Amino acid sequence: MFSLYDSILKGGHVVDPANNVDGIFDVAINKGKIESVSDSLDGHGDTESFDVSGKIVMPGHIDSHAHLSTPGGDIDRSYGHRMLAESGTTTALDLAGNPSILCEGIKLRGAGLNVACIAGLQPAVTIPSEKPSRNVIRDLIYKLKDNGGIGVKMLGGYYPFSPETSSEIIQEANDQESWVAFHVGTKDSGSDITGLREVPQIIGRGRLHVAHVNSYTRGLTDTAEKEAEEAIKIISEIKNQVVSEVYLAQINGTNGLCDEDGNLVYNVARNCMVARKYSPDDNGLRKALFDGYGSAVIERDGRMILVSGPEAVEIWESNSTNQALSFPVNSPIANYKLVTAKNPQGDFVIDAISTDGGALPRNVAIERTMALVTFGALSISEAVKKLSCNPAEMLGLKDRGHFSQGAEADITIVDPSTGKACMSFVKGNVIMKDGKSVSQGGNWLILAEGEKIAKNSGIPYEIIDLSLSKLYR
Repeated sequence: MFSLYDSILKGGHVVDPANNVDGIFDVAINKGKIESVSDSLDGHGDTESFDVSGKIVMPGHIDSHAHLSTPGGDIDRSYGHRMLAESGTTTALDLAGNPSILCEGIKLRGAGLNVACIAGLQPAVTIPSEKPSRNVIRDLIYKLKDNGGIGVKMLGGYYPFSPETSSEIIQEANDQESWVAFHVGTKDSGSDITGLREVPQIIGRGRLHVAHVNSYTRGLTDTAEKEAEEAIKIISEIKNQVVSEVYLAQINGTNGLCDEDGNLVYNVARNCMVARKYSPDDNGLRKALFDGYGSAVIERDGRMILVSGPEAVEIWESNSTNQALSFPVNSPIANYKLVTAKNPQGDFVIDAISTDGGALPRNVAIERTMALVTFGALSISEAVKKLSCNPAEMLGLKDRGHFSQGAEADITIVDPSTGKACMSFVKGNVIMKDGKSVSQGGNWLILAEGEKIAKNSGIPYEIIDLSLSKLYR
């Protein structure tokens, strides 16, 4: 078939579960949109052709949990734009960021991604106190939307609220139809399975994004396998009220800040020490870093990397302990159970596979998911559902996650021999080729309230409607 196309992807293994497509086809792009998926397509003299034979062609990976602008100063998370793009991601939800910082990061280090941002709630920094009134919560969310954010995240592993305040934040975000996510844990529980147990009561009849479910199944109260089974049961019981994701990297991300007595400040970091029987203080952390159990996250040559041993100790101490760290605490067995679990209707209990990465060097969602395909735990169609279709539904991105005519030409191409993405497109433009970022800037996903500030920023933007999201329908 001959037509006027801007570009054609020739001969790839196209996987589009939304349209029941799984076979060798060509994909035509015109004006940034999917024009056609067919057996054989030909363009004209100006049509750019890409030979993708032997490769998997899937709707672009939508990362429902990444970090690109988190305030705090321990690392510059804007480096994550390029790192995500090079992993094959095309759209990211910046979970616990700052829309103003995100905006500057897109200008400085953008890599062509679509990005939405929700703000982390940190007392005395992004929210006045640990016990904000309902009016304060209401005004904060209104202001955030005006500033280009789409919602809020409670950071229970770092800045826990009471169960009552947590519930009020969910209720207010729901009333405004804003995004609301929860790194579980309150004043009454930990950032573990005990925190997840609280969620059904805290959520009431509300709606919630339960972030990185695998983080609560690290074997702190029982075996990781049994905790994963309990997590699946909890999420299943509130499935119609929540969206959720897991990430598949073994390493986590945390911060090694200690108080004046040398005790670790954050629950997540304390858990990492307890998990390997190190003392949850500066002495235990120093030894953990020196032993190579823990690593410091630093920037080197435009990428965030991990360093361990004496160098990590020196970096942590030189930053007065306020340093981003990482520990290999995620259980492969728990991750496997969480990713593959289905309810009696045949739907996945956990919606999506994320990275919880960006600036953290663990952007392995695609390659780890493809490893599960090779292992036989997921079909290729199921893998694409977890990486693209389901997260598009989570966020209400009706024109992404599929190759229907007129959909945005956001595409990830995967080399099945390595399981890694080798090329990706956003709106028909190549943003990554041969594993290297080749684009700049980005596309800011905002709510209607944020249009004025987005327009003034000069960054291309797109208004999304959360009433279309799985969270609210």
